[in-house]
Amino acid sequence: MGRLIAVEFMTLDGVMEAPGFDEHRSGRNAWALRHADEELQAYNLEHLEDAGAILLGRTTYQIWAAFWPQMPPDDPFGSRINGLPKYVVSKTLERADWTGTTILRGDVATEVGAIKERPGTVILFGSADLLAGLIGAGLVDEYRVLVYPVILGSGKRLFRDEAELEHLRLVRSRTFDSGVVLLVYEPGAEAPIGKFVDDYAWTDAQRASLHAAQDTDRVLATVLFTDIVDSTRRAAALGDKPWRQLLDRHDQVTRAEVERWRGQLVKSTGDGVLATFDAPTRALRCAFGLRAGLAPLGLDVRVAVHTGEVELRAGDVGGIGIHIAARALAEAAGGDIVATRTVRDLATGTDLVFRPLGSVTLRGVPGLWELFSASMGERDADR
Repeated sequence: MGRLIAVEFMTLDGVMEAPGFDEHRSGRNAWALRHADEELQAYNLEHLEDAGAILLGRTTYQIWAAFWPQMPPDDPFGSRINGLPKYVVSKTLERADWTGTTILRGDVATEVGAIKERPGTVILFGSADLLAGLIGAGLVDEYRVLVYPVILGSGKRLFRDEAELEHLRLVRSRTFDSGVVLLVYEPGAEAPIGKFVDDYAWTDAQRASLHAAQDTDRVLATVLFTDIVDSTRRAAALGDKPWRQLLDRHDQVTRAEVERWRGQLVKSTGDGVLATFDAPTRALRCAFGLRAGLAPLGLDVRVAVHTGEVELRAGDVGGIGIHIAARALAEAAGGDIVATRTVRDLATGTDLVFRPLGSVTLRGVPGLWELFSASMGERDADR
């Protein structure tokens, strides 16, 4: 059996995007290169010398394929990378001209699992989207995370929000003179049981005191989450700059539509938004307007709407109502507007139609939740 090792460069605030001169949306690139010294370069070369193959996601592959073949033959990194077998995971990449490249077009877990059946070490560099899928499939054998003394402030995070809880085992670490810290982890560690867990467990009185303080910042609101359909493929097909420009136009349309229906745009979620409204009907009509307004841009969105209690925070919102809406969004198919039962029961309008999607469990949320596909037309007969 082979081993899959993820080698990742990460800032102190968790960003992995643009460690070299590949384009960052705010121009904050090359943060890793600026800290490179002879000691760190020697260590990075060790990864390649021990590798039997390289695994990349499409975006990272295109960056590397544009750069490394142009390096002079005597460059130790270039000669090693160019000579190694390379695998790129993509369903849309039509061809790969970089010598030694194989395109993996099938199911990611199956394709990478087959590679691991062969002896040797496969190293994954960067490729956050691919890494997230491999973590979920339990295929990563080791993480080598190089943490840089940089706070970037924006960019794609290495580990995703809402990832499954997983405990890792630290197998070694190293501090470089440049201030970079290497942390090497293996998955599969059991959850530790510290001797202070029982000593500092919350009592009923402490929980009641906290809830009383937090309740002053709770309100009933309708939460709307959106997500661009097939965003990863679109981003890879367009490239960073055109995709960023398209996202800017998406944000303009979204902001205008939310304001039109008297909502509050809380924040961007990368490929979508989180907004709140004082009524479920306004949130639904905003969702319909978003789909219509984004269609001329060639974009479609999936939307989830839920009405419940939310916690007001400085410039943000939180609480179980937000989690329910986020989990409901995960149940939405491309182009769907999914509403919870509370939205269906509270929304008014003779042109609103709610088609039952059944009862589902929402990860991390107790109980079964009835979901409905919302659309505009004649009122549903059982409404």
